[in-house]
Amino acid sequence: MPPKNPYPWPFFVAMAANLLLFFGVQALFPTLPLYIVAIGGSSADNGLASWAFALAALLVRSPAGFLSDHWGRKPVLVLGAILLGGGPLLYALAPNVPLLLGARVIHGVGMALFGTAYQAFIADLLTPGRYGEGLGLAGISSTVMMAVAPVAGEWVAREFGFDLLFLTIGAVGGLGMLATLVLPGRERSERARAGGVREVLRQPQVRAGSLAMAVLGVSFGAFITFLPLLANARRLGETGLVFTAYALASALMQPLAGRAADRWGSGRVILTALALITLTSSGLSVVSGKLALMMLAAFFGVGLGAARVGVDACVQESIGASLRGSAAAVQYTAFDLLIGFGSLGLGLLADATDYGVMYGVVSGITLAGLAVGALMVKGQKRASG
Repeated sequence: MPPKNPYPWPFFVAMAANLLLFFGVQALFPTLPLYIVAIGGSSADNGLASWAFALAALLVRSPAGFLSDHWGRKPVLVLGAILLGGGPLLYALAPNVPLLLGARVIHGVGMALFGTAYQAFIADLLTPGRYGEGLGLAGISSTVMMAVAPVAGEWVAREFGFDLLFLTIGAVGGLGMLATLVLPGRERSERARAGGVREVLRQPQVRAGSLAMAVLGVSFGAFITFLPLLANARRLGETGLVFTAYALASALMQPLAGRAADRWGSGRVILTALALITLTSSGLSVVSGKLALMMLAAFFGVGLGAARVGVDACVQESIGASLRGSAAAVQYTAFDLLIGFGSLGLGLLADATDYGVMYGVVSGITLAGLAVGALMVKGQKRASG
């Protein structure tokens, strides 16, 4: 039975854990590409590092969803927090690209375990009619930290070096892991034995949501992986404040998008957000000023934040509690897959051409996703009418 209080204390403790653990992920956005270059890597190696992280997460998502549904949310949350919080410590021991890729794999496994169980844990606490708003609020925790983490990461790396950056990330992640230990356990689901991924894939909302997440994965991977390199190539300076603009805009939009999804439907929110991401990617292909770059990052944050909340609400509302972990796994498997393969392919494209061409291709991909999504929504309306 859903709790009477729409947002009980475990909701906020889980948000705090998510916030602290994502410091490490987001502090690396402007710094890891530069670290890879510093140890002898190229643009393609940056894409490969994103691919290794995403592939590890991809392979673990489905087992993480099953374990979250079967064992309970807390054990998977704690294990994921250990790897997600502690994984960056291994970066300090990786003086070359091959070793760094191994550390990225471990970090990606932690992301998959924690992220999958976190979404299911939060959804378990929400009452009917509040999935959009609740998931939007839950997503703010990681987004708000992004307003601080990239700038902090750049400052620590610049003033004290990459080794201290990785140690700082590990310390903050340790606090996040401790927060997961105080969360209550949930009952195990026996139904997860016979359900899982195959059952959730029968749901049209899950399939549509996975398609949307695949498109978002391409655009998000391009944004986090290549934006610092684009700024360097065009002499636009450091990108810490650019990521801050993205984070603040996304944080402000997520609860608003959640309420809009609850009131007007998630389909409208997703399509509007995809249109904005398409325009933003087009702008990144030609941007030539720091202020314009910050504005485009803010618009991208609005679009991505709204789209993810819309997809989360669409998927979680359509699935029973016993399969929420598996549903989140399917949804974010598509996201991880296209972050990885998208970044790898886009890195090769950037090496062969330039970042303007690369972001133009990203814009075309999101436009195609928007068109397909509009046709799917239209078809669903006809079927229901």
